[in-house]
Amino acid sequence: MTQTISPMTLAMTGLRANLAGQKLHPAPAAPARALPEGSRMFFGIGAQKAGTTWLYDFLSRNPACHFSRNKELHYFDVRVQGGGLIFDMRLRHATALAARLASDPAARNEANFKTLQELTALLATYTGPMRGPERHRAYLDYLLEGCSPGQTACDITPAYAILDRRTFADMASIGAAKFLFLMRDPVARMWSQVRMAVGTRKLPDDELPAACAAHAQALIDTGRLLKIERADYVHTMAELEAAVPAERIMYVFYEDLFRQETADEICAWLGVPSMPAETGRRVNEGTAVAIPPEIAAAFSSAFAPQYQAIEARFGAAMPEAWRRNAPAPAPAPAPAPVAAG
Repeated sequence: MTQTISPMTLAMTGLRANLAGQKLHPAPAAPARALPEGSRMFFGIGAQKAGTTWLYDFLSRNPACHFSRNKELHYFDVRVQGGGLIFDMRLRHATALAARLASDPAARNEANFKTLQELTALLATYTGPMRGPERHRAYLDYLLEGCSPGQTACDITPAYAILDRRTFADMASIGAAKFLFLMRDPVARMWSQVRMAVGTRKLPDDELPAACAAHAQALIDTGRLLKIERADYVHTMAELEAAVPAERIMYVFYEDLFRQETADEICAWLGVPSMPAETGRRVNEGTAVAIPPEIAAAFSSAFAPQYQAIEARFGAAMPEAWRRNAPAPAPAPAPAPVAAG
């Protein structure tokens, strides 16, 4: 019996990774810590404000999926960077908690001890050798605690989108891991990120439009807009496909995510039973602020290579929202005048 595969599945599933003339890094040997019998590994990656929290909420309710106690583990990006902002933030939090234990009343100590215990366990995942079969044992011990045979072990950390092919190959060696990459219209995603950044300042609602516009303009004027690594979808796809077999990669557009059909296809691809999805729910949406036309135009121009590459790759599957925000094609050059004979 021939299996019918929908056009969306074909469009969203990774294509061949044999890029012309490109030598791939050999896949590292699998870590010594094995997954439970019948289990496999799943990584969710993406840019900020691209739907990874919604995906986490959906899959974490599925009994066939197993998550650790923390939503974003930030294991591979911290290891590759040798520390970084996330590691420092967690370390400072643990240090501050430990300093408060002596002076806090006993009742508060209990809560602080529990939080410190969790932070210590999380920080311990970064210990161990950088190479060899034991390199990920601490991470896997933490991730797989409570994982039953047959469950899919899940790590949804959007920041993994910045990793290179060598690290993706290492990740892929864990339980024949699958990867889902979430992408959102570049203009809408960038504006959502701007609103989130400005929102941390707790400004009155009537001051938000001007503050968001100023923040966006600063990104444009300083050239930082093009240095946002997780906004470079094309680079992530190239690195991922250079290291991971095509059938173990799935691409999903944010604009298609909040549909039961999409949720069903994700579950089918993962090999887990589907569940009703909260398609009308949005997570961390923030206060609505309209994007000024001049900011939208500047964002569109800056992300033109992303729009062009994604349309060339996915064709009609690229959502309409992307087409509305994509820069207009350059006009064809006028034909050269014909010399009189």
